[in-house]
Amino acid sequence: MLLRLSRVLTRIRTRGPKEVLTLARQRLQQWVRSEDELILFFRPTERLEVDRDDLDLVWADDSHAEAYARDIGSDSAASFSSRLADDVWCLLVVAEGRLVHASWVTTSGAWTREVDGYLCPPPGGAYIYESFTRDDSRGRGIYPFALAGIVTGLKSKAVDQAWVAVEAHNEPSRRAIGKAGFEERFRISYRRRLGRLRVDGSKMAHMGLYKGNKQADNLFRKRVSRP
Repeated sequence: MLLRLSRVLTRIRTRGPKEVLTLARQRLQQWVRSEDELILFFRPTERLEVDRDDLDLVWADDSHAEAYARDIGSDSAASFSSRLADDVWCLLVVAEGRLVHASWVTTSGAWTREVDGYLCPPPGGAYIYESFTRDDSRGRGIYPFALAGIVTGLKSKAVDQAWVAVEAHNEPSRRAIGKAGFEERFRISYRRRLGRLRVDGSKMAHMGLYKGNKQADNLFRKRVSRP
């Protein structure tokens, strides 16, 4: 509970109360009535050329906790450190000494609010999630650059597959993911009516990529991340 509270306070301090209130309003609207598709993209990992003069890639550790809280703002320093694990990593993009992007990566599973369940990579794969680029740094090709860095880093970690999901209506992210060489594989359709969620993830469940919340504890032996 304290970690969750610290995350909220950090988000308000870093991104401002307006963004938090806008997000709360959107969540309420989605709770009342919403529907969309979550598209899952895939590509094999490989070593790519990811050098840029204006940007640096860093795999995060505890030493980045304060900078993450200050520049990204979705976690406090304490909650950021608590999320890092042997199967959960965070890639950071740095520009002029400041963090401008963060993406989380897991080889086990990540809680996904849209479908009230866990998205999980198959054996030998990793799932990329919770990607964020600062407003003042968008339009610079940072997200495709980060994805290329992740694909290269995963290859070095002996991970053969990279997966990433995005909502169907999010055209900018879909274009960025395509630029990084990912191709669409599956879709999960979902809709909410007064908080009641219906999810059609049959294809992905069959492939072992999606687990509903009630199934998760029985189906996972490895640690899963639920921020």
